[in-house]
Amino acid sequence: MRRNLFILALLASAFVGCKTDPAPPTIDDAKVIWNNLNTRSGLKDKLELVEMKKTDGQMTEANGVKVSTLYYESREKNLVHMGNQKPGDIETVKSNYGFQRTEQGWRGPDGTVFPN
Repeated sequence: MRRNLFILALLASAFVGCKTDPAPPTIDDAKVIWNNLNTRSGLKDKLELVEMKKTDGQMTEANGVKVSTLYYESREKNLVHMGNQKPGDIETVKSNYGFQRTEQGWRGPDGTVFPN
């Protein structure tokens, strides 16, 4: 009985001391980034995000910094004439956003931090 309690206490202390990796950024985070970047570049009233879905994700570490890359596919609707695209045209875009892990949460490419 004592031995079982000792083993249980040992296992409990091991789990308490373990640090888990934070959850990766979500597609909702990517939508916020998309809106922020398009607003900053002056495209807010020229493009509309119709749909965005996550296609893949990758976690890595570079120079001691955790990095998460969220790959996505979006469908973007032109609201005005731009180049050879006319209003109402929908374009499919495949791209990615890189996020860096900070003490406050995941920092997106626009500087927005998404806390866990």
